[in-house]
Amino acid sequence: MRALVFVLALAACSQQTEAPSEPAAETPVPAAEAAAASNDPATNLARMPAPDGLRAAGVDFRAVGQEPGWLLDIYTRGVIKMVWAYGENYAEFAVEAPNTAQEGATRYEASSDGRSLVVTIRRAPCQDAMSGEAYPATVEVVIDGMTLNGCGRSV
Repeated sequence: MRALVFVLALAACSQQTEAPSEPAAETPVPAAEAAAASNDPATNLARMPAPDGLRAAGVDFRAVGQEPGWLLDIYTRGVIKMVWAYGENYAEFAVEAPNTAQEGATRYEASSDGRSLVVTIRRAPCQDAMSGEAYPATVEVVIDGMTLNGCGRSV
């Protein structure tokens, strides 16, 4: 009992930090504006949540791919964020409910400021080409006519 009181007292006395705010995903940054904001890979990659903070950030599904390296997050609030070309490009898209007309596949389509995105997720085992990590889904991304293949999973 004394240990519990001690822990509670320490918690009350410790310096409180403000909880990090969620990314403003309800109103996506227009693709052209986001692209103009930075071509710096470090800045663009910093816009994506760390793997251990995906669920807290509202991410429902994360996909990754190689050659060129890319990362895509599908948020529970109807937003897709993506970095590609090893972080040199970044875009956000507002999306409607996915199309699941094809059995075993989920497809998202979006466009913003002249940029187009189609994401197809198939529930088929996948292995990341770089790390060898196993994933439960294969992912095909077509962004501005360029096709990227990779793997993904729900978070």
